[in-house]
Amino acid sequence: MDVGTTGCKAVLFSDDGRLVSQSYREYPLYHPKPSWSEEEPEEVWRGVIEVLRETVAKSRIDPVEVKALSVSAQGEAFTPLDRGLKPLYRCVTTWDDRAVEEHEYILEKIDRTRLFKLTGHPSSPVYTLFKLLWFKRRKPELYGKTWKFLLWEDYVNMRLCGAPAIDYSLASRTMMFDIEKLRWSTEILDLADLDADKLPEPHPSGTVVGEVSRRASEETGLAEGTLVVTGGHDQACGALGVGAIHPGPAYVSTGTVESIVVASDKPLTDPRVLSMGYASYCHVAPNRYLTLGANPTAGVLLRWFRDKFGREYVEEAASKGVSVYDIMVKEASRVPIGSLGLFVAPYFMGAGTPNWDTYARGLVIGLTIAHGKPELVRAILEGVTYELRLNVEALEELGVEVEELRTVGGGARSPFWLQLKADITGKRVVVPVITEASSAGAAMLAGLGAGLYKSLDDALRRFYREARVYKPRMDVKRSYDRFYGVYVKLYPRVKDVYKMVFDLLRG
Repeated sequence: MDVGTTGCKAVLFSDDGRLVSQSYREYPLYHPKPSWSEEEPEEVWRGVIEVLRETVAKSRIDPVEVKALSVSAQGEAFTPLDRGLKPLYRCVTTWDDRAVEEHEYILEKIDRTRLFKLTGHPSSPVYTLFKLLWFKRRKPELYGKTWKFLLWEDYVNMRLCGAPAIDYSLASRTMMFDIEKLRWSTEILDLADLDADKLPEPHPSGTVVGEVSRRASEETGLAEGTLVVTGGHDQACGALGVGAIHPGPAYVSTGTVESIVVASDKPLTDPRVLSMGYASYCHVAPNRYLTLGANPTAGVLLRWFRDKFGREYVEEAASKGVSVYDIMVKEASRVPIGSLGLFVAPYFMGAGTPNWDTYARGLVIGLTIAHGKPELVRAILEGVTYELRLNVEALEELGVEVEELRTVGGGARSPFWLQLKADITGKRVVVPVITEASSAGAAMLAGLGAGLYKSLDDALRRFYREARVYKPRMDVKRSYDRFYGVYVKLYPRVKDVYKMVFDLLRG
């Protein structure tokens, strides 16, 4: 199971790593206030039931042949439940920022560096810690009635087998988990005056925590007794899905946001990592940690361009029955390297890692009357890929090995963009056969718990295969090195201006 922010997916794999069947359902997000974001728990659970039933039905196998299930889940989002498992409030999602005051309150009591050392996460109001404090301060009666605050992995596990069980990677995303002692942090919980007994029980990923109950069997179509196994945070499961559990390969997911995940033996928690905005926390692989970087404005920038300036692209795509993005990228591919001196810094939603600046905004520089839409599209693709190279180089400076990029997501469907990534970063770029990386990672953990695999490396030997490989063309890379040398100078030159613009708008 993969439970995301706007939809859930069930994917059934054979034990030799073949994708057998899958199903997907969307569910709505609710925004009762401008900066709030919520989900209705029963709507999500209904989606889970439907995709499980449909996936098993599509496979045409006897449900008893499904040995085990694990959940890959969005981070931070949680739901308060009473002892009867009745939701007392909607699920509060990651991108809800109601807890700004609670965030400031905690930072008055503990240093950011200490909080980072304990949890591996740069402090932000989006994390569960601050929202639980919001509930305790703003809705004390509801907080008192809550039996458990559950994230989506532990919620689904609870509904399936009665065990409120969470894995270490997803527990890390709450900012209440000690990533070195591997338990809820008494220091943080005492600081916030929160109750540990209202949290689920943490386990290593790949741990059997129960069996599908009779009631859950009737709801989902899974056989009673099917093993329920701890999975993980979707980014951690995705990294496992492409084999990024040892130093060397990096997991790159290019969608609305572009993320990069690398593995290490120890968490990276020195002050440099904090200043760059990286999170470094428990991996789903045993005795491993991951470091997560992200560019919040990647694929969404192409969508922005399509919606604001691409009417003719949309019309052409509709007439030809093809993707509008294929047409946009095809035209951009005819533009010379460097987009005729045009640069786009893709900070339309702030700068992600490693510049980590919420004040930053999109920057277009070098624009002349010689430039048109194809040049702008290519400059967007180049700018997003320059940010990927920034992250690769920053991680390497921190001592992390990055030998190749294993990539999935919408951006992995474009051969031009994939070759661009290889040429700009100088790294081998690989597209795996199974691009449902988070689902594959969760399935491997389910198989590990069921005893189908001796280890995750054993599971990977069956699951991971290369579909396409893009190698850097060194003559093209040398050309891009010159443009990249200019690009890296842009942010330092204008970062003070971003804050000035913010202050102007704030009045």
